[in-house]
Amino acid sequence: MEVIERAVSLVKAGQASAICTAPIAKKELVDHARFAFPGHTEFLAHLGGVDDVVMMLASDTLKIVPATIHIPLAQVAEALTERGLETTIRMTAAAMTRDFGIANPRIAVAGLNPHAGEGGMLGHEELAFIAPLCDRLRAEGLDLAGPLPADTMFHERARAAYDVAIAMYH
Repeated sequence: MEVIERAVSLVKAGQASAICTAPIAKKELVDHARFAFPGHTEFLAHLGGVDDVVMMLASDTLKIVPATIHIPLAQVAEALTERGLETTIRMTAAAMTRDFGIANPRIAVAGLNPHAGEGGMLGHEELAFIAPLCDRLRAEGLDLAGPLPADTMFHERARAAYDVAIAMYH
């Protein structure tokens, strides 16, 4: 915790331009160091004084941002909201432009349910708010595809159609 706090203070003071983190043993920190956060993403947000935060997992072949982070899978459907998803999409688009130099990033949005809900047969979140949100953001000019079935959007040919993916959970 002290190392992360020090790294953030160096960035805030202009003595470093970024930090890179590795996985942390969250349970150990909670059990033995009074760590009050579900992960260091939320800890970094706290140290930075920001309310909204996204986590991008990035490599040369895939960039993915989960819409919900550090919660049990059983809580994802309840935690996933239109406002939260919209914030995630907008912050991701801005980061792709600012940090990766992509003026109009192509964003693929996964559905929550198998086969993106299969028209409501396998879940309603896609129809209730994910698809309408994607439609509204497309009308504003964002280059969005989705909601897409998560089980078919990560193979090599599918990844060639987008710059970053938004997944519903971490």
